Amino acid sequence: MKMFKSKKRLKLLSISLAIIIIVMIVSPLIVKNYIINNSKELIGRQINLGSLKYNYFSSTARIYDFKMFEKNEKDIFVSFDTAIVNLEPLRFIFNEKNLEQFYVKGLIVNTVLKDSTFNFDDLIAFHTAVDSSEVVSEEKEETFKYDLSNLELKDASFYFDNKNVNKATEIEDFSFFIPEILWDQTQKSNADLKFNFKPGGYFKSTLNINPVDGEFDAKIEINQLYLNAFDAYVKQYADINEFSGVLNGQVEIIGNTNNPTKAIVFGTTEVTDFSMKDRNNKAFLKANSVNAELKKMDYSNSSYEFGAIELTQPYIYFEMDSITNNFFQIFKLDDYSESETEAQVEVEVDGLSEPELFYAIDNLKVNAGLMDYSDNLTGNRFDYHLNNISIDSDSISSKSEWIDIYADMLLNNRGTLKSKLGINPNAYDNLKLDMVIENFLLSDINIYANYYVGHSILVGDFYYYSKSNITNGEILSENQLLVKNVSVENTKGGLFSLPLKFALFLLKDKNGDVNLNVPVRGNMNDPEVNIGKLVWTTLKNKITGAASDPISSLAGLVGVNPKDYKELVFEYTDTIPTETHYEKLDKLLEMETEKEGLKVTLEHFVDPDLQKEALAISTLGQQYETESGKNYLEDEKGFEKYIKNLTQVDSMNIRDAAVMHIDDITLNELSKNYNSALLRNINAYLKNTKPDTNIKAVASKTEEPDNTGSQNRFKINFDMLTVMADDPTAEKPKN
Repeated sequence: MKMFKSKKRLKLLSISLAIIIIVMIVSPLIVKNYIINNSKELIGRQINLGSLKYNYFSSTARIYDFKMFEKNEKDIFVSFDTAIVNLEPLRFIFNEKNLEQFYVKGLIVNTVLKDSTFNFDDLIAFHTAVDSSEVVSEEKEETFKYDLSNLELKDASFYFDNKNVNKATEIEDFSFFIPEILWDQTQKSNADLKFNFKPGGYFKSTLNINPVDGEFDAKIEINQLYLNAFDAYVKQYADINEFSGVLNGQVEIIGNTNNPTKAIVFGTTEVTDFSMKDRNNKAFLKANSVNAELKKMDYSNSSYEFGAIELTQPYIYFEMDSITNNFFQIFKLDDYSESETEAQVEVEVDGLSEPELFYAIDNLKVNAGLMDYSDNLTGNRFDYHLNNISIDSDSISSKSEWIDIYADMLLNNRGTLKSKLGINPNAYDNLKLDMVIENFLLSDINIYANYYVGHSILVGDFYYYSKSNITNGEILSENQLLVKNVSVENTKGGLFSLPLKFALFLLKDKNGDVNLNVPVRGNMNDPEVNIGKLVWTTLKNKITGAASDPISSLAGLVGVNPKDYKELVFEYTDTIPTETHYEKLDKLLEMETEKEGLKVTLEHFVDPDLQKEALAISTLGQQYETESGKNYLEDEKGFEKYIKNLTQVDSMNIRDAAVMHIDDITLNELSKNYNSALLRNINAYLKNTKPDTNIKAVASKTEEPDNTGSQNRFKINFDMLTVMADDPTAEKPKN
C-alpha cells in the first residue's frame, strides 16, 4: 500500500514536473504570440518577433529578429538582430533592480521628419497618456536601487530622413559598452561609444559618469566627418550649391547631468578642404585647413576662450555692387526685415540678465591666403587678385583695450602690401592703420583712375605710405604716394591728355618720380563720406592743380614765391630789363636746369593804344626837356602847357593831344622798335647767361584778347618740350 502511494506521488510529481517543463518550454512561444497579437495595446505599434527564448536557470531572455512597424504597419521603424537581457529576479525582493547584461546587436532605427512631425510622435503620445483608471498614490516611494552591468550596443545604424530639406543622414556601426552602473557607487561608470560615418571616418567617445551626483567627463574623437552631410541644412540659411569639407577633432567635456548647460568644453578641431560654392558653382569661401584650439568653452557664462586659430590657404571671392555684395546675397542678409530687428530688440531686452559675452583668442594667424575682389562701382567691371596673404595678431579679447594685427600680401602677384592695424575691439570707430604698398602697378586700377580722375594711368610703379587715425569716427589720414615711371593716355577724346602729361611731368622730381602728399579728412559715421572717393578726389585735385597752376610746383625747386612768377611787368617805354627782371630771369633759367625738359615761354602782351600814348608822351617829354631844360615828369604844369601850345587844343587831355600831334605811322613804328628791342635784349640775356636754354621771349598775336588793356608784360607760360611730351624718356633737344 505504501509502495503504491509512493508510486502514485512519484507519478504525480513527474506529471507535474512534465507539465511545468512543457509550460516553461511553450511559455516563450505563448508570450511571443501574445506580445505580437497585442502589441498595439501594449506598446502602441505593431511588432514582430522572429523568436523569443528564456533561460530559467540564468534568467536570461533572448530576442531575435525584432521589428517594430510604422503606423502604416508596412514600413519598419525599429529592428534589431539580437537582444539579450540577463536579470536577477530575486533582487527585486529587496527593491533593487539588477541587470547583469543588456546586449543589443544590429539595431536599426529609421527616423523621419516632415514639417514639424516625427514618425514617432504617436508613440510619445501613447506612452505619455494618463490612464483615468490609475490612482495616484500619495505614499512616499522607497528609494529606487539599481545595479546595471555589461550594457552594450553593437553594430547599430541610425537613419534620419528630413523631408523638409530632402536630406537623409546615416550613422552606421554605432557601438558602445558600459561595464557597470550602481545606485550607490562612488566611482564614475565608464561608457565607450563608437560609430562610423558615411563615406568614411568615425565618432568615438569615452564617457565617465557618476549616477549618484551626476558628475561626468567625456572624451570625444571625430575622425573624417564629411560636412556635405549637412549641406541641406546650411542651404536653409545660405543660397549655395555646395557645402563641403572634412572635420577632425578631439574634445573633452566636463560637467554634471543635473545641469548640462554648465558643461565646460575644451580640445582641438581641424577642418580640411573646406569649400562653399554659390549658385553659379563658383567657390566664394574656401580653406585648405582651419585649426582651432578650444581652451575653454563655457556656454552658460557666455565665455569662449580659444588658443591659436590658424587658417591655411583660405580663399575669399568678394563681389560688390552699388547696393550690396555677394556675401549679403548668399547669406540672405539683404532680406533682414524691420520685424526681425524689432524681434531682436525684444530678445536683447529680455536677455538683460544674461552674462556679458566674453571671447578671447591667444593668436589669430592666416597663412598663404587668397582673395579675388570684383566690383562694378564705376560702371565697368573691376577685378583684382590678392595672394600670399599673411595675418598675425596679438592676443584678442573682448576686454582688450587695444589689439594690434599685422598683415602682408601680394597685389596682383607683383606689388606688396604690409600693414599694422590697431583697433579697440569695443569701439570700432577708434583705430590706427599704418600701411605700406610697394611695386604696385597703376595700370591695375585704370578703371578707378578713369572714373575718379578722368584718365587712365597706363604705366607706373606705385608706392604708398599711409598713417591713418580714426577717433570717434573722425578720420585723420596722411598719405604719401610715390610713383615711378608713370605715363598716361587720355580717355576723354584728347582734351585732357597733354595737360595731364604735363601735370605729371611737373610733379616728377629729378629722378623722374612723382611724390605726392594726400591728406584725407572726414567722418566715417557720415553716410555721405566715401573714403575711397576722398582719396581719389584729393589725388585728382593734386594732379589737375599742377596742370592748371604749374608755377606752384616749380617754385619750390628754386625757392621763390610762385605769385612773383606769373608774369614780368615792364613800363610801356622799357627796352632793357631792370635788375629785378634779371633776377627773375635767372630763377627761370635755374628752374629749367632743375627741371629737365621744361619749356618756358615769355609771351609778350601790350595794349597798342596805351603804349602809343605812353610813347607819345615820352617823345614830347624828351623834346620838352631839350628845349626847356626841365624834367617833364617833375614840371607837369609846364609840360601840359607845352603840349597845348604844340597842338593848339585846350579841351583835349595831354595824352590824346600828344598822340594827335605825332602821326600814327610814327607811333606804330616806335612801338614796334621798342617791343622788338625789349624782346631782343631779354633773349640776348638768356642766351648769354645759358647758351643751351630753351627759354624764349616771343610776341603774342596782335589780335589776342589779352592785349586789350594790358600793361607791357610777359606772361610766363610753362609746358613740356615737344619731344618730352611725345616721349618722356627722350633727351632734351640742344640749341
